[in-house]
Amino acid sequence: MDPNLLTGDLVADALTASLNPDPGTRTAAEARLDQLMLNGETGVALATLLTSPQYDLVLRQIRTILQRKFVLERWSPFFPNFKGNAPNPELKDRIRGLLFNGLSDPARKIRTSAGFALSTTAQSDWPDDCPDLLKSLIELLSGASPDSVDGAMRVFAEFIKSEISEEQLLPILRELLPVLIGILGTPEKHSALTRSRVLSVFNQCVQVLWMVKDQYPDPVKEAIDSILPEWLNALKILLDLDPAQDVSSGDNWDGIALRIQIFKVVERITYCFPRAISQGLRVFYNSATSHLEKLLAPHQTYYVATDGPTPPGSSDDSGETTLLPQLGSAILDFIKSATRTKAMKEWVLADEKEGGNQVIAPLLSLVIAWAQMTSEDEVEWASDPNAFLADDIDEESATLRNVSFDVVVAVEEISPEGTALALQGVLQRIIQDSNNARLGGNAGWWKLMEAGLAAAGSLEEDEFDAKPFLVDVIPPLLNLGGDLPFIQGRGFVFASQFSDQLPSTLFAQYLQAVVAALESPSVSMPVKVSAVKAMQNFAGKSEAKDVIVPLAARICNDLTPFLLSATEDALTLVTEALLAVIEMGDSEWLTPELTAPLVTSLMEVWVKNVKGAAAHRNCAVEDPILLSVLTDVFVAIARCPVPGVYQAIVTIALPSLASAITQATQDQSWIVTSAIDLATSLMRGAPRGQLGDGFFNLLGPALFTCLLNTEDREVIQNGIECLTLVIRKGCDQLLGFVMPQSGESGLTLLLRLVSSLLTPATSESEAGGLFVGDMLVHLLKNAGKAPELQPVTPDLITALVRRMETAKTATFMQSLIIPVAYLVHTQRDDVLNLLDSLTVGSATGIAVFANAWCENADTFQGAWATKLSTVALCNMFLSDRPSLTSLRVKGDMIIRPETSNVPTEYEMIPFHVKVLKLLVSELQQSGENALAAAQGKGAKVDKDLDVDAEDEDAADWEEEEDLFQGLKQEELGFLSDYIDAAAGEDDNSPSQGDDEDLRDDPISQLDLKTHLIGFFRQCAQSNPEGFSQLVEGLKVEETLIVRKAVSG
Repeated sequence: MDPNLLTGDLVADALTASLNPDPGTRTAAEARLDQLMLNGETGVALATLLTSPQYDLVLRQIRTILQRKFVLERWSPFFPNFKGNAPNPELKDRIRGLLFNGLSDPARKIRTSAGFALSTTAQSDWPDDCPDLLKSLIELLSGASPDSVDGAMRVFAEFIKSEISEEQLLPILRELLPVLIGILGTPEKHSALTRSRVLSVFNQCVQVLWMVKDQYPDPVKEAIDSILPEWLNALKILLDLDPAQDVSSGDNWDGIALRIQIFKVVERITYCFPRAISQGLRVFYNSATSHLEKLLAPHQTYYVATDGPTPPGSSDDSGETTLLPQLGSAILDFIKSATRTKAMKEWVLADEKEGGNQVIAPLLSLVIAWAQMTSEDEVEWASDPNAFLADDIDEESATLRNVSFDVVVAVEEISPEGTALALQGVLQRIIQDSNNARLGGNAGWWKLMEAGLAAAGSLEEDEFDAKPFLVDVIPPLLNLGGDLPFIQGRGFVFASQFSDQLPSTLFAQYLQAVVAALESPSVSMPVKVSAVKAMQNFAGKSEAKDVIVPLAARICNDLTPFLLSATEDALTLVTEALLAVIEMGDSEWLTPELTAPLVTSLMEVWVKNVKGAAAHRNCAVEDPILLSVLTDVFVAIARCPVPGVYQAIVTIALPSLASAITQATQDQSWIVTSAIDLATSLMRGAPRGQLGDGFFNLLGPALFTCLLNTEDREVIQNGIECLTLVIRKGCDQLLGFVMPQSGESGLTLLLRLVSSLLTPATSESEAGGLFVGDMLVHLLKNAGKAPELQPVTPDLITALVRRMETAKTATFMQSLIIPVAYLVHTQRDDVLNLLDSLTVGSATGIAVFANAWCENADTFQGAWATKLSTVALCNMFLSDRPSLTSLRVKGDMIIRPETSNVPTEYEMIPFHVKVLKLLVSELQQSGENALAAAQGKGAKVDKDLDVDAEDEDAADWEEEEDLFQGLKQEELGFLSDYIDAAAGEDDNSPSQGDDEDLRDDPISQLDLKTHLIGFFRQCAQSNPEGFSQLVEGLKVEETLIVRKAVSG
């Protein structure tokens, strides 16, 4: 007997026994199967069992699970679940051969199983162990058997997605694509699902061409010029077929799967190669809108109607969803990409001039109709407020509803005024039709109106005239009964989105309605969630202060109970709404009596959040977004000027936070990080010098014990920031602190912490010390003359300078240099005397410090640090110190021929010349910034829609670039300003990275340009000959700048 067949029989018997209802038989069979898995021959047996028709089809299908397990656990160490005993190369060849034969099996499920197994093994084996696989698959695709083609496509769909690199794919496209389009064009021979996989593979091919177009511009251009026209023509032909025929069958909607892939391909081409489709874009756009029109009725019947029939779906077994909402999403994705092409921009703008009735309004009508809530949405959202919110607030979610609103926004970006006017007309017709449907007894009358109001809410508030709807349409919706929660809730949200257009009397009425909804026990959850969202929007309007502040205490009491019942997105929404209300009117309406229960609830939320993370064994808080909002709420409450409020939040929150820091285990660092963050937020809100009696005596023991015994980078970072705020807001508390257990002072513990962070260990140790510099600067600014600090300042300087010798990263080096530079600025001679007497390795301390400073000065970040460095360099330059006069530091890089393999070298130049170079660079930068500010940053950004027909090569990719030009003029101006600010364009403006203490420091207020010009003139006047000699060491352009500064 054939040994392979015998093994196949053994596996078949074991599989059959594993299905036996008798527990003993079943357990023994499972143990037998586990034993068989240790034998490489089992892989052959499983493949034989799969592909041999002599075995029962049901048994062959069951072995799919075992085959998957064998491949993932026994095939190769490549797979993460590998458990050893991989088959030898000969056995693998036999298994692959059997699986390849299985691709042609008449049974579709057998082909699916063989395709999965073969594509999975290819992840580890191709191309080294099976170099002919790709060629064999193409040959199978070229065969006459529809079953073989279907099987090969199942492998190819996965293979092309994950295994073939761009370089491997390009050479085979010429051979592969003609085969694929031949399959696509023979519906009488190949099923819709097989042809949909063809398009899925072609979609990946287009993606690959786009990814390598910069690397291989000529081959890619040739490919798209020769390939895309034929494929686009084929897709046009397919789209001309009536889509209604694909949903007329009661058995399956396989044709929908094909249409989904068609529109995905068209969208891909539109996005990646818009110029290639520009001539036919209008045809595809018309097909898209035609599909939306013809399929809207079945979509409403099967998905929107509450009592609609169950849709047939598809016979596909690959896991792909082939329902009408997915087709709608694919169509709308294409339209969204089309809106960013020049062609469609021109149609829309032309239509705007004609009143918007040919393109904009019809498109908006269709989009809104497809954005209606489905019956499935109703059921899920009514019971799960988080699902309701997730769909409403997650703009990145690719649901049909969100994609629909994305299209509205995309059209608005082209024509803001035209879109707003068109939508007003569309919405008015929708409201009229909805009211008629309501009178006619249609239970779903409200759905189209809800979608229309949601679409309007996606527009810019100042573009859309919402007054007619706010006055006449929305008020009746707010009084609907409990059976229609979603349209009632949408009314609240719509009113809050356009609250700027509300008359003051109506604003108060709407706000009262929101409060009533929050307080009513009979109001359903979707309405309450919508009311919370509306409250957040209302409270975010500064002009609403006079209306909201009188109700703020009541609103706060209404929202607080939700903190303990809401979860996930709903909890975050409630917390954000609370934050908006608390910040209203500078929180002057808060009282200690209101604060106590509110903070108690907030702390319960925090505890539940960190415990949830612990339960899931995460090394991070369960919801970082919620934590961020919580810290903002703590800051807002702590900032309240009403007497007793700050003390109330500290009294309730701080003991729990200190306890959490102390009690957290070593593997619960996220609890410590979060607790320190919240404690820090209390200080952020506190006025300077008013942390409150005993604040640090309560926090200090837990904080110092934690920081001196942890290596967790995030804990150290948050802890250093916390200590920095203690120094800024209550330095006297740190200086007066004594550790209960050891009797060490707060300053001693702080310096011990600094010493541990400065100790050279690994590159990661530098990450822990990045924030030490800021902390030390504030310590020196706030306690530099304190008797406790003065005796240890020399030791501190020594530790910082010694660490400079081994520091690697520029950011850590800045953390070391800036505190010493600050001391040079404030007490230059004492510091330089100390550095002159210090030995670091084989060099003096002043040499190490000056070299490190000069080498890193141009990399410093932050406006205050940059200015401090410049001013302190000027001060150090003016010191008459022989050790600096004779010191040589790194200058400009020595430029060598490109062929030279000599390591990079630098000129060694006098220290004073290097300082002049740095100061000249700062002066030049200051002058350029002043000029840029005078000329204006927000220069008009414009891009002509016309393409220069003569420049074909440049135009080839020009439309693709336009895909990223879908920003409004003011948005582009903002982006320009943002980039300028990120680049530090205006040194006279405080950096966002500087805290308010540094922004208020005289250094930050200094006009650096004026200061540097005065410095150069002072040097030239006090020592003309010596200064002239130093200037001769500069480059020509640097010399000219100095002479210009001196001469005026």
